[in-house]
Amino acid sequence: MYRRIHKNIYQIKPGRLSSHCYLITADLNVLIDSGTARDFPKLERELSEIGMKVKDIDIVINTHEHFDHIGGNLFLQENSVIMAHRHAAVKIIYGDDEVMMCRTHGQKPVGYRVHVWLNNGDAIDLGSSFLRVLHTPGHTSGSICLYEPRNRILFSGDTLFSSGTLSTIYRSGSLGEYFNSLRRIKTMKIDLLLPGHGRISGNAEMDIEKTIENTIGAFPDAKYLAEMFGLS
Repeated sequence: MYRRIHKNIYQIKPGRLSSHCYLITADLNVLIDSGTARDFPKLERELSEIGMKVKDIDIVINTHEHFDHIGGNLFLQENSVIMAHRHAAVKIIYGDDEVMMCRTHGQKPVGYRVHVWLNNGDAIDLGSSFLRVLHTPGHTSGSICLYEPRNRILFSGDTLFSSGTLSTIYRSGSLGEYFNSLRRIKTMKIDLLLPGHGRISGNAEMDIEKTIENTIGAFPDAKYLAEMFGLS
């Protein structure tokens, strides 16, 4: 099921295990994350209901390298330009399944392409708007958020969720990097938070504060790290 959440932004949830996929319609059409490979037929149907064919997607941007965010790439990469942060790209291309977790969920870890390797601070020009890449490691080493500055919208992937829901810190990420990422996001003006899972939020500042509080409660070393990064 899809929902229109802004004049040119749609949220699609292809299936239970898939991340949210966000479609931005502009001079260049962008899909942020592509769900699981298994759920791609549903993603294709939802795009069709919006009035978009698979071949109309110019760019796919993966917020990180996990199976539930990249699976649909297999069906998009022949016609669309696939983008991911360089730390995520190397894992995706070489099928690092310890990080991607594809086989555990019945998805092949090989055959993926990444055409553009992104870096922190890159701008992606869509013609009528643009996205700024913010490297936000922690959940994984290749995690990014995408910021649309004109409307102050943050596509946060699995870095930040609404209501302080915790982001899992996997072995390819780190708690220290995660707090540093939260510190940087905290300095931004965000009117709308669009996460990879769960509810959207219009109060990112409160979400960050609750996330810090919940993370400190969940990890023994978190309080020290939060103090070091000026977050408590």
